[in-house]
Amino acid sequence: MTERQIAENGLAAVSTRSIARGAGCSGGSIYTRFSDFDDLVLAVNSRVLSRFGSILADLRESARNLPVEQRLCGMADAYLDFALGERNAWSALFEHRLPDGRSLPDWHRDDHYRLFAMIEEPLLELDPKLTPAQAAALARTIYSAVHGIVSLSIEDRLGRVDEASLRGQLRLVILALAAGLRQTPPSGSL
Repeated sequence: MTERQIAENGLAAVSTRSIARGAGCSGGSIYTRFSDFDDLVLAVNSRVLSRFGSILADLRESARNLPVEQRLCGMADAYLDFALGERNAWSALFEHRLPDGRSLPDWHRDDHYRLFAMIEEPLLELDPKLTPAQAAALARTIYSAVHGIVSLSIEDRLGRVDEASLRGQLRLVILALAAGLRQTPPSGSL
């Protein structure tokens, strides 16, 4: 119910009351499964990350024999497709804020790290001497770059970028990063 409401209306339109009304139950019954609204949103966001992870896993299998640069560009395109296709669910991942003093639970942080691990694989092909910590840091940087480009371009904050141009920008950044990594392997500098 919550997942559907977020997908249809966005996170800002969802409340415990709207979820309970949609499910035909009392608001208090939601708290038999979740300690609070934040835990409920984290559970939904975890499912969203899992769906995207499945997309990346399928892509990894189908693109296994492609050059690293093409695989990384394919991941960036998949991220854009997911953001455009599941706009409200994707936005909820980044709109939701835990109250001050409350940290993201390890299980939810691990959901993000599983996505980063899929980016690490091709990076290790570019530079097999990367340590696990270096590969993780680099994967997070690339994910952040792609997210930033997608986010700023589709949220109309700095002006909307048409999809074809956005795909070209993503490709340019990914190819430049990969070329730089090939030229100067980061294992000695990270």
